[in-house]
Amino acid sequence: MKTSFAALASFATLTSAARLLLQIPNTALVNPATLPSTTHATLQSSGPPLDAYLTRSNTFNFNNISVGSYLATIHCRDYAFEPLRIDVALEEAVEGSGEMKEVIKAWQTFLGNEWDNKGEIRGEGGNGLVIEARPVGPKYFYQERQGFSPLSFLKNPMIIMAVVSMGLIFGMPKLMENMDPEMKEEFEEMQKNGVLGSGTTNTAQQLQNFDLASWMAGKTDSGSASATTQSSAGQAKKR
Repeated sequence: MKTSFAALASFATLTSAARLLLQIPNTALVNPATLPSTTHATLQSSGPPLDAYLTRSNTFNFNNISVGSYLATIHCRDYAFEPLRIDVALEEAVEGSGEMKEVIKAWQTFLGNEWDNKGEIRGEGGNGLVIEARPVGPKYFYQERQGFSPLSFLKNPMIIMAVVSMGLIFGMPKLMENMDPEMKEEFEEMQKNGVLGSGTTNTAQQLQNFDLASWMAGKTDSGSASATTQSSAGQAKKR
């Protein structure tokens, strides 16, 4: 009889389930009292998920949690919460006593990574452990339309080029008026000699007088000029 009672007691301890509470703290980011009533949390493992809704005490109460490893996720319409890894195990209360107790450990976890990749520890204790569910940030379902910004308008390259061109157009005469007489004369001489401004006009004239047919035929002005000089020199020798 004593052995049967001991076996029943050990079986009862092995089949006992743990209790866990997830609590949403009242922070500057989230006020739990303003969360919608559809806010709920789930514990997902290999079997069907355990579901718990938000209570008036801003907690999610999970009862009868069996031994295993779970993913705790809070589903909320307005805010996103960090996922947690929760492990429930049985350990001896006193080494060698044979009496088992529930031990709950919680870590920060990351979706899309390996299950063994654990973050910071969020809590550790026995039956009835309270773990904080930290909010990450609000959820945005719509992209806000950006308003008109003068700074972004001035960052446009075309606007910058136009502003610089207008500055040169209206600023150069002022610079010319404030120039020294000697520097002004040198500038005018450079314009007359073709150092400034003449290159553009000569280029424009060359483009206007360009003969595409003769260029494609391999004829150039220099070639024709050299040919004429050579022919005239030959005729002079014959004479």
